[in-house]
Amino acid sequence: MHAPRVNFRDAPATTADFEERHAWLSTAEDSPFVRTFVMYRRDAEGADLLRGRVLTRIDAAKGKTERELGGEEELFDVIGGVFGRRLDDLIPADRAVLWDRVGRAHAAWLASRS
Repeated sequence: MHAPRVNFRDAPATTADFEERHAWLSTAEDSPFVRTFVMYRRDAEGADLLRGRVLTRIDAAKGKTERELGGEEELFDVIGGVFGRRLDDLIPADRAVLWDRVGRAHAAWLASRS
């Protein structure tokens, strides 16, 4: 399934134009948004990207920096501190499941790079 990259129609896009692709991106096992935990935010100086356990900062003045998050507590600190999402509605068991999933995906990614 491929979404059109450019729309040359004269009519405005509607929600219906995106529903099928959104459903796939949100639920399909082979969707990159289901396989990998990702958060992204921009600010006046640059952007932050959290992909699995790798936090990347792209700063216009300082360039690009990356670091691997060390543990569950650090992941949730970054989610709250850098991205402004506290996830207070998650109970400890939910957080453990999320950390486990992020950790397994990260390990698979590292293995694929060797």
